[in-house]
Amino acid sequence: MLQILVPTDFSNNSYNALHYAARLFKEKECTFHIVNVCSNENDADREKAKVASLESLEALVHRLVRDVGANNDHTFTKVSLCSDMTKGVAGYAKEHKVDLTVIGNKAKEEIKHILFGNNAMQLVRELTSCPVLIVPLEIDFKRVDKIAFTSNYANPIAAENIRALRFFGDLMGSVIVPMGIEEENVAEVNRRNKADFLASMEKKASKEVKLPIFDGKANTILEFVDLWSIDMLCMVYYPHHFFLEFIGKGIIKELNTKLKVPFLILPNTPN
Repeated sequence: MLQILVPTDFSNNSYNALHYAARLFKEKECTFHIVNVCSNENDADREKAKVASLESLEALVHRLVRDVGANNDHTFTKVSLCSDMTKGVAGYAKEHKVDLTVIGNKAKEEIKHILFGNNAMQLVRELTSCPVLIVPLEIDFKRVDKIAFTSNYANPIAAENIRALRFFGDLMGSVIVPMGIEEENVAEVNRRNKADFLASMEKKASKEVKLPIFDGKANTILEFVDLWSIDMLCMVYYPHHFFLEFIGKGIIKELNTKLKVPFLILPNTPN
């Protein structure tokens, strides 16, 4: 049974992520851990906040069942945490061996909510035990036919991440589309890592698409996603190498606010 964690602050943004996850895993047996961080550990009114949080979580599940229909393969665990938001959610994910965390992206009119902006990026950094799927607020659920995977292959793609990518490909019969950004002086180790990855994907992946950088890496990726009708973008988060740019130097924020498809971020898992 899949263990899916969906943090919520009861905003439209976080509900959309939960709704998308319920639709995406419609035919899979899942436990959805719906987690609300209602206060911190030192809050004098934390018990009162916890009661209110649990009532709102009950209402949230009722809304979801009403919107997507009852599903005997889905169960819901409703959790109110009194803790730091990012560390509490990350700790819960690790403790309960969560397979995937699903969060919403930033919406301009909802910047006050806790799951957006820097906190969302902190969640990606803290959640090293499972992949994170970021769902744009504006999208309606649709079949995922093409999943783009992009990397510069400075590190090998871990076997666990390959399994995760193949799982998402199998979920809806999606084609994995490797996307490369042309760079000068590519090292032999990068070429070897890429060859190993493509070989491991076997018939799950199409031929790699290589693109020159025409207006920055983020805009190159956005253009590729649009032109190739990509339904989901996937990357691996490496804390100490080039792809840190997608987390720490603003590029992931640019992608996250402009990307119109779900964004799957795989953790840096050693082989």
